Amino acid sequence: MITALVVCLGACLAFGAVAPAAGRRLPPAAATRLLAGGAVVAAACGGFALSVLAFLWVAQIGEVAELGRWSPVRLGADSPVPPVVGVAAGALLAPLVVLGLRLAVRRCRALVEVHLAYRRLAGPGQVAIVDSAVPDAFTTPELVGRIVVTTALLSALDDRQRAALLAHERSHLAHRHAWWRLAADLAAAVNPLLRATAGTVAQATERWADEDAAGTVGDRRLVARAVATAALAVRGHRVGTALPAAAGGHVPQRVRALLGPPPRRRPALAFALVLVLAAGALGAVGVERTVEDLFEHAALPHHHALVAAATRTRQ
Repeated sequence: MITALVVCLGACLAFGAVAPAAGRRLPPAAATRLLAGGAVVAAACGGFALSVLAFLWVAQIGEVAELGRWSPVRLGADSPVPPVVGVAAGALLAPLVVLGLRLAVRRCRALVEVHLAYRRLAGPGQVAIVDSAVPDAFTTPELVGRIVVTTALLSALDDRQRAALLAHERSHLAHRHAWWRLAADLAAAVNPLLRATAGTVAQATERWADEDAAGTVGDRRLVARAVATAALAVRGHRVGTALPAAAGGHVPQRVRALLGPPPRRRPALAFALVLVLAAGALGAVGVERTVEDLFEHAALPHHHALVAAATRTRQ
């Protein structure tokens, strides 16, 4: 069990350490999918491992063991995990679960507020132009969202830059970038070691939309100018950062990428990240099987008889 735990937690730590740098080298579409999905897997594996450690300690409490019909003495003797480790795991897991739930509730409220604010301005998938002195453009994170652009930002761009801006926002809408970012943010909320990964996912979604816009308008330098102009217009104004937006992310990095050639595929790097995640998942499976064996061995004889009787009844 200890080996499986080390593999599971080690793989999660390794992913959190290398994913941000790897994501900056991968094509933005691949980086978004791999890092957001990987963050969820890493958070789930790490959370499962901590839950197992905490439960092994809780299960040795007499009242809990009586409810579960296993011997706390036998379980404690067989368990390779010292009680102090279980206590530490429980103390660490509880606040992380609270943080994850708080973020989920906060984001759900924001989704409802955005939907109520803009649902009457345009239909799903359409562009809503808002008369505002605050320059901003973003997509609403719904199943079929809307593109919201303010008149202040439109007036700061010329016609070609406006076309690039709308192409950028349509990419956010088409690929549901807000949901990829939400998945990464929730994973980071329950595992703070994944915060840098979540930031890389946010940047990757902006780069993905930039590349799509460049392909749509056929001019990478035009998109770079549009991004830079939008960022200068937005600078000094307080705008939302949780939604995919044309002026979001690390703008100088986005502009430099657009002034260079399109990103190259890096299958070896992507495969290496997948292997790290696979190791974590396999470690979690090993932990689950070992714990199952521990509880089966610690089960009281009467419980074994009940299980056998139930099995014969089903047969």
